Amino acid sequence: MKIDFLKNKYDKALSIDCLKIDQHKGLILDDRPFYATFYESIFITEGRGVFKLDNETIPFAPGTILLLPPNGWRHWKEVHTKVNGYFLVFEEEFIAQFFNDALYLYRFHFFNNTHTPSFVEFDLPSFQAVITKLDEIQQEINSLKSDSEHLLRSLLYYLLILINRKYEATFALKGSYFQDTLTLRFRKLLEENIRTHHQVNDYAQMLQVSRSHLNKVLKSHFGKSCSALIKERLLVEIKKELAFSTKTIAEISFELHFSEPANFIRFFQTTTGLSPKAFRQQNAK
Repeated sequence: MKIDFLKNKYDKALSIDCLKIDQHKGLILDDRPFYATFYESIFITEGRGVFKLDNETIPFAPGTILLLPPNGWRHWKEVHTKVNGYFLVFEEEFIAQFFNDALYLYRFHFFNNTHTPSFVEFDLPSFQAVITKLDEIQQEINSLKSDSEHLLRSLLYYLLILINRKYEATFALKGSYFQDTLTLRFRKLLEENIRTHHQVNDYAQMLQVSRSHLNKVLKSHFGKSCSALIKERLLVEIKKELAFSTKTIAEISFELHFSEPANFIRFFQTTTGLSPKAFRQQNAK
C-alpha cells in the first residue's frame, strides 16, 4: 500500500498536516506494511509496541518520537496496548523553499541518515512541551489564515531543532557535519542517485571535487570511506526490494543498475553472508 501526501485536503494547498493517531486507527490496526512518500514524525503519547522502518526495528513507548524520511516502508509490527499520539507529516518543499536551502532537511542527524537510529526518546515532562507545540500546529491548521503557513513553518522549525538537540545528546553525536556543505550535498546526492550510481567517481564528479578530497572529508565526519558509505546505502535499498517487493532477483539487479544478476548476488552475499534468496525467505512480508 502506497500513501501520498494529500496536499489539497484543506481549503488551500498545504504541504504540512498534524493528525491525532486515534483519528487514523486503521493504519495501526492494519498489519500490512505501507509505503509513504513524505516526511513523517510520529509522537507516541500512549501505548507500547514495535515499529519497523524498512529493515530497522524500533521499540516504542510514551515519549518516543519516530523520525521517518520519505520513500520508506512503514510497518506497525507489534502493538501491545492501545496507541495514541500524533502524526506530523510534511513535504520537503514546505520548509526547504522557505529557507531557500535545498539541503535544509539534511542538516539534521535523523532524516535521510542510515547510520543512526530513526527514533529518539524524551522524558515525559520534556515531551509535554513538544506535545504543546503539536497542539498549536493542529489548531492553526484547523483555522487557516492568510499568514498561517509562516506560523506553521516556524513551529515546525522549532520542533526540528528541539528534536535534533535531544537526538545529538542521546546518541552522543558531534554537530560538525550539521553545517558541512560538501557532506550535506553528498548525503542528498546519495539519496537521489543510489539506485543508479554506485561508484565513488560518480559522486566526486557530481560534486566537482577530487575522489581523494571527497574521501578525506567523509572519513573525517563518518569514519568511513565514500565507497563504504555508498555500499551501506545500496545495501539498504536492496534489502527493501527483497523484503517488500515481489520482483525477481534479476529484475531487482537490473533496476539497481548491476551489470548482471550474478554481480548483484555476489555483492549481496559478500556483504551480508546471505544469498538474496535466503534473505528474502527470512524477511519477506
